Parts: sequence; C-alpha cells; structure tokens
Amino acid sequence: MRRELTRSDRLAAQIRRVLGAAIRQLQEEGLMHVAVSDVEVTRDLSLARVYINVLDPATSQRVLKQLKENSGRLRKAIAQEIRARRVPELRFIYDDSLERGKHLESLIEYARATDKKRSDAAGDEQASEDGAGSE
Repeated sequence: MRRELTRSDRLAAQIRRVLGAAIRQLQEEGLMHVAVSDVEVTRDLSLARVYINVLDPATSQRVLKQLKENSGRLRKAIAQEIRARRVPELRFIYDDSLERGKHLESLIEYARATDKKRSDAAGDEQASEDGAGSE
C-alpha cells in the first residue's frame, strides 16, 4: 500500500529544491561543496531540519556556522519561491551517513580479505598434509 504524502512532506520537498539553488548561490560567495541530502519538516510546519553533506568533512563545522549565519537569507529565498503562510525555521545538521557508509564498506572489505587469507592458508595446509601422507 502506498503512503500518502503529507503536507509537511510536500513542503520539505519544495524547501529542498529551493535550498539547493540558494546554497549554490552562496557557494559562489565562498561556501564550498555543500549538498542538501534531506529536509524534514515538523507536522506543525514550524521547523525544518536540513541535513547537509560537504565534500571535506573537516570543514563541516565551519559550513554549518556559515549556513546558520545565512539562515535568514535562505528563509527569504524560500519565502519568495513557495506559497506558505509561514516559512519554517531552518536548523542545519551535518549528515555523516556517507562517512559511516565508507567506514562500513572498509570493514566489510577487511573481513573479506581476512576470510580469503584464512581460506587460502587452510587450503595450503590441507594440500601439504595430502602431499605428506601420500609419500
């Protein structure tokens, strides 16, 4: 069964689209490599949590500070683009899911490599035992 989109879901999608364009304009002014990964709007439409990704995780705190400083300007851009009685307050949150994904991927690769080494070593042991027993 398909879930119906709520008003907050539709507003979140619109905010994400508008913020993407507005942040691109900020990037031209020095805010570098920021992408909006998700927007969640509360049911009462008073707050929007904006999840962002940055190319260099070391700069995430600086980027969050810059976005917070420009939140009024970003809200104004949203107000000009969408029809809403009130534009939600913007809270910017760093989305570390990409780093967590990379870390998990490296753990999986390490586990695979370790298993392969163990199975190769066990195969070599078995081959040497078979060779010693046939002499």
